[in-house]
Amino acid sequence: MLDRPFFISLLSLNLLQLLWLFAYKKILSFRETMLLSIILIIQFVVGTLTDDHFVILLLIPFFLLQFSFPVKRVQNWLTPALFLSFENAIVLLSWLLTLDFWDILFINHWITAETHSTYLKFVIFLQQFVFYLLVIFANYLNKRFGVTATLHLLPKKYRFVSVLLLFFLFFTVGLQQLSVLEGFSASFFYSTFMIICFTAFLSWNILLVVKRQNEQQYISILKEKYEQEREKIERSNEFRHDYKQLLIGLTSYLETNDTKQALGLLHSIIDYSNSLLTPNLYKTIAVIHNPPIQGLLTSFLKRCSEINIQPKIQITEKLTDIDMNIVDFIRCFSILLDNAYEAVQESDLQLIEITITGDSQFVKLTVKNTYKDDRNISFQSLLQNNFSTKENHQGKGLFILAKLIDKYKKASYQVAKKDNYFIASFSVPKLKNNNSLLKKEDETKVLSSGK
Repeated sequence: MLDRPFFISLLSLNLLQLLWLFAYKKILSFRETMLLSIILIIQFVVGTLTDDHFVILLLIPFFLLQFSFPVKRVQNWLTPALFLSFENAIVLLSWLLTLDFWDILFINHWITAETHSTYLKFVIFLQQFVFYLLVIFANYLNKRFGVTATLHLLPKKYRFVSVLLLFFLFFTVGLQQLSVLEGFSASFFYSTFMIICFTAFLSWNILLVVKRQNEQQYISILKEKYEQEREKIERSNEFRHDYKQLLIGLTSYLETNDTKQALGLLHSIIDYSNSLLTPNLYKTIAVIHNPPIQGLLTSFLKRCSEINIQPKIQITEKLTDIDMNIVDFIRCFSILLDNAYEAVQESDLQLIEITITGDSQFVKLTVKNTYKDDRNISFQSLLQNNFSTKENHQGKGLFILAKLIDKYKKASYQVAKKDNYFIASFSVPKLKNNNSLLKKEDETKVLSSGK
């Protein structure tokens, strides 16, 4: 039977592997992953070199930090609670038919001590093999269904459900470990089955809820596009009906050399038809295949229409392969949009330009807006915490943007003033896997054309 320190070391190794093979970038940032890794490495080394059973207490700060880090970022408890449950389910399932079952056979005297020790190394290797297969399968499911990306989009915090999930998790894990120590195979399989099935059931149902929310958001965007198109058609029909009379009136003013009335009528025609000639911005943002970002832009367009501002939007990226936590990306984008919205209201010339472009490696998002120039404000002070040019405002926008971007290695941001415009932008790297696939597709096209 595995002694307790060795069991703790192997468990630490599994958790460390899960951090870097699954949680890193999907749920945890680089700094958070490094801090949690240090705790596990200390536990692994101490568990290997000593017989101190109290080293297992290091799992308490590990799980607490692992829970609190995502809570602070995504502002809900369900995502980290579900990840803890999923994490334990992966570890338990990999131990189910390997080490734990091997110990139960030994405790119940179904195999001898010699047989147990002889094949123990092979069973440990088998556990690692099963563990890696499960992690690969989990990454496939996450990529296929976008689980970690969509969980952040839940509209509620679900604290009560999260507390119940954690209570159920720790209760069943305790029951499972007691079953192994006492050799009770029935309760061992029962508790392990409960953890795995409950985690899978809850994950699937939450995924359905989030997908339903995404579909409703997409329907809302389509509705906005439809309403804008319908309004344009109605105005176009009205304009077409009155077009002949307007031309007759304009001709009459010109024949009588009444240029003042003619210009007035001409300007009124231009103002009336301006909405018909402007591009459909809802159709423009349909290029984006990311529902939460589409929803953010849709909400921004509504706010701009309320104060009669027509932003210019240029989008060439689908934003489906950004190597950044979706919540952090939306927060950065939202900060730039909010700053532009507030700044143009104080400006005489109200213009906002939004550009989302990219290449094979990076996505760049730029928001350009007019502003009320104040020469007394230093440029560097804009990035300071609690600084704001607006009254009764917290002034944390650009400071938070800089703090979020700094968490990602290859991401960067720029802030500048040029020709009475305030320009803020940030660049985010693309996922490497998607880039390699694109390169392979390009190579295939070249080969095909060569044939």
